[in-house]
Amino acid sequence: MPGFLLSLARIGSYRSLLHAAAGAALALPVTPFALAAAVSVDVDSRVRALIALLALAVLMGLLGLLGPVRRLGIGLANTLLGTGVPAPEGRPDAASRLRSGLWLALNTAASGVLFTVLAFLGLGVLVPAVWLAGGQDRISLFWDDVPLGGWTVPFGLVVAFAALALTAAATLGLRAGAQALLGPSTAERVARAERRAAVLAQRNRLARELHDSIGHTLTTSTIQAAAAADLVEADPAQVRRALGTIEEASRTALEDLDHVLGLLREEPAAKEPTRTLTEVDVLAVRAREAGLDVRLTVTGPVAALPAAVSREGYRIVQEGLTNALRHAGPGAVDVRVEAGAERLAIAVVNALPGGDPRPGRHGLAGLAERVEALRGELDAGPDDGRWRLRATIPLRAGA
Repeated sequence: MPGFLLSLARIGSYRSLLHAAAGAALALPVTPFALAAAVSVDVDSRVRALIALLALAVLMGLLGLLGPVRRLGIGLANTLLGTGVPAPEGRPDAASRLRSGLWLALNTAASGVLFTVLAFLGLGVLVPAVWLAGGQDRISLFWDDVPLGGWTVPFGLVVAFAALALTAAATLGLRAGAQALLGPSTAERVARAERRAAVLAQRNRLARELHDSIGHTLTTSTIQAAAAADLVEADPAQVRRALGTIEEASRTALEDLDHVLGLLREEPAAKEPTRTLTEVDVLAVRAREAGLDVRLTVTGPVAALPAAVSREGYRIVQEGLTNALRHAGPGAVDVRVEAGAERLAIAVVNALPGGDPRPGRHGLAGLAERVEALRGELDAGPDDGRWRLRATIPLRAGA
């Protein structure tokens, strides 16, 4: 039993009574108005006290309509009651204001109940203490003289237990009320979820940009640096060409990195690089210099493609060549870009390495997202000893 009482004391008395004290402090500015309303009515004193309490609850409810008061209520509930109500973002809507007003009114009533319980707790200690001290055989309780005796000790224990149990129940009730009335409304939850989805989408886009650009540059630069190290004595001219390619690719990657970092810092001046399929031959040249036998075929009016389609097409070819540099078996890598009247078709085909029929291909998920955003289709996988990457993007609705 003592352990249970101690648990109740930890759960209830500490948190809910402190929260009640904070609520009482918050009610101080409006208390004189509530008392004035009660004094103006010529009724019994007990009815007048009830009127004062009701007026105080109404005034506290009106006070809770204010946005700063709602924020203060959430902070007090999180700190003193241990709730996890998220801080409001922006101006609260009408529903949230009404709920916070109701919370403040109910909290005021709960504070009055808790202070009454605290008074009973004091009574449960006082009555046995008076009897045990001796020298007094009667005590006034509830407007009546009550004789003291051996009953006072169990009475004090029962009152103390009931007071602690009520304060524990009040804490649980206040926690539930704070989460229900101070928590975000349905509209705020939807707005929060939309903002979270937008942030995640932006992060995914930045991750794709970094993977496509920086990953491609690191792959080609690593391969060319290794080849240059082998040829530094035998073919200095080839080494110079390799270093020039590494420099150019690194400069391009730095532009992409500056753009991505600008987005992360929310800098409006960050300019997005505009590389399109009109520069696909540059990708082929870099891949050839890195050691790939690239056979590039471009048909149709590539320069007339919509900008968004052309940019994503460039990234698709870039990712296909990057994976070919990492995983391709011996033989040529065929790259076909066909710009038709209704759709853009891209294919990158290379031999599979002999010992691994299903090599890992990084970035395919990002490519699928890019193509899906343009209502296109992406297909990638092994096919008769070769790896085929195919993408089809419509250029007109219904194509």
